[in-house]
Amino acid sequence: MTVSRVLNNKGSFSEETRQHVLHVMRELGYRPNRVARSLATAKTLKIGVVVPSISSAYFGEVLEGTERVLWECGYHMLLCNTAVDSRREHAVMDLFEEDRVDGVVVLSSHLPGDELSSYLKKQRAAVVINCDVEPGIAGHIYTDELKSMRMAVKHLQQAGCKCLGYIGLAIETYAGRERHDMFIRACEEVGLSVSSDNIVICDRRMGGLAARRLFKRVPETDGLICFNDEIAAGALRVCFELQRRVPEDVAIVGFDDIFLAELLVPALTTLRLKTTKQEVGAIAARMLLERIEGRSTRDEVVLEHELVVRESAP
Repeated sequence: MTVSRVLNNKGSFSEETRQHVLHVMRELGYRPNRVARSLATAKTLKIGVVVPSISSAYFGEVLEGTERVLWECGYHMLLCNTAVDSRREHAVMDLFEEDRVDGVVVLSSHLPGDELSSYLKKQRAAVVINCDVEPGIAGHIYTDELKSMRMAVKHLQQAGCKCLGYIGLAIETYAGRERHDMFIRACEEVGLSVSSDNIVICDRRMGGLAARRLFKRVPETDGLICFNDEIAAGALRVCFELQRRVPEDVAIVGFDDIFLAELLVPALTTLRLKTTKQEVGAIAARMLLERIEGRSTRDEVVLEHELVVRESAP
């Protein structure tokens, strides 16, 4: 019975017991018959996962955690890359419905909240990360963006910055809108004026062009917060080309702390999740499996950042 509970991720058992069962299975070369299991449980043992960009360093690490947990629990992950295209996302959601997947994980969406909610209502279970959905439709994992922006703005202000700029992603997405709005709010709270000239929206690969545009609009910009580290890397390059010293002339802060951040010159100050990105993915998978089994114990998980101070904004 214990082995059955572990294989089906159902019932109570300790993590030590689960690891022992999985170890013995590997030693014996045991492989469950997935077709028979699917017929017996009325499940397809497939989980649909939506990601806006598989080339993103951030999403790549999150996916590692999601895939690991699903695999250990006997599920296959159907990974669909929408390439930041809402039409492809519509098609992917239709595909998941046709294939009758057991559940869906959405790692950021470019669909309006009502459209995404409509799709997820049709699913047996769903979990989203930083998405705009109706309450109760899906488990939701999201970051406390206001607290994060307050840390970044306060750090730059204490470093002597008086004119802050922000380079972000499209505000049509939940994450893009939240980070954009919280930047404005955090600046206003400490008495820093912000206008539309101080904010540039771009694709994650266009951080350099966005930084050029921002410096042209507001030459006195001496502090820059970027939606992610990839955008910040482009901004660093442009500062070098424009002979703007970092951090003496412009201090730069990114988000995510991808592996590239500490390799840049100067090394990038950034906001890093207190929970590792792999663990975020694992949490999403566990939340989904709980909902599939009808034993969900939580509807939301709030993540927090911590500031990693390096050379770009000491």
